[in-house]
Amino acid sequence: MKRSILAALTAILLVEAGPVARAEPVEVVATTTDLGRLFGDIGGERVDCTVLCKGWQDPHYLQPKPSFAARMRKADLLAYIGLQLEVGYLPVLIESARNRELLLGASGNVPMARGITILEVPEGEVSRAQGDVHPEGNPHYWLDPRNLLIMAETAESSLIRVDPAGSAIYHQGKEELRRRLEAAIPLWEERMASHRGATVVCHHKQWEYLCRWLGLEVLDYVENKAGVPPSPRHLQDLVADMRHHEVGVILAADFVDLGAARRVAEETGATLVVLPASVEGEEGVETFEDLFSTLVERIAVALEGRAR
Repeated sequence: MKRSILAALTAILLVEAGPVARAEPVEVVATTTDLGRLFGDIGGERVDCTVLCKGWQDPHYLQPKPSFAARMRKADLLAYIGLQLEVGYLPVLIESARNRELLLGASGNVPMARGITILEVPEGEVSRAQGDVHPEGNPHYWLDPRNLLIMAETAESSLIRVDPAGSAIYHQGKEELRRRLEAAIPLWEERMASHRGATVVCHHKQWEYLCRWLGLEVLDYVENKAGVPPSPRHLQDLVADMRHHEVGVILAADFVDLGAARRVAEETGATLVVLPASVEGEEGVETFEDLFSTLVERIAVALEGRAR
């Protein structure tokens, strides 16, 4: 009887004491800096996050390293973009890590696309002859800040799953991030309001979520096949179309080969806007506010320059 009373009192004291400090932080491996920032914002010091792909690297073509597998071997969570963005290296690392908790369907495996409305899901058969086409749809969904709100829910629930004692901390972190984004999104939209309906050209199929959010139309792409250098004939046709439609802005990520885009810009007189595609994609872009403020301002200034 005394033992049961003591156990009950101990349970009450633990509940009233709030979250229990872990001996070690939750170990998260994130494939991109955006996911690293997301888990860091939500988990704070209760989370230790390792990022595989730097913000200035192309996430399609990351080279797997033994050090990555070593970190994954002891990780509690593996957060990844999915939709086969990391298909060239992540399956190899998961196999090498030999961590059962990170296998597909396990508690530590966290595909971040859950709940996101995915654009450009191909119809019919997909082959490599079409270029770097993603058979599950366009994976660059983090470039719409509204999707970050959905991703934050996924991050919070995954952290609580492996560390329920920290649920209050994770919920507070998620809510603070939500408040920040919900305050900033209307300001970004207001900045671009006068440019809704404007037409641009993109280097690669990675700005679709950003353009849809901002109301921009995409005329065409510098790459006629995703991930494949453009043919001379395609560039000739692109230059003619841009002149005909009076399109004067080209959007490109800072990690791509800009040679073809520069040639098109020179021939058409267009403004080539080089953009960070992720948090930490360039110096000074450390937060989501930094990232989207940079994207919105550079595009707005370019469009305004063309309108003069």
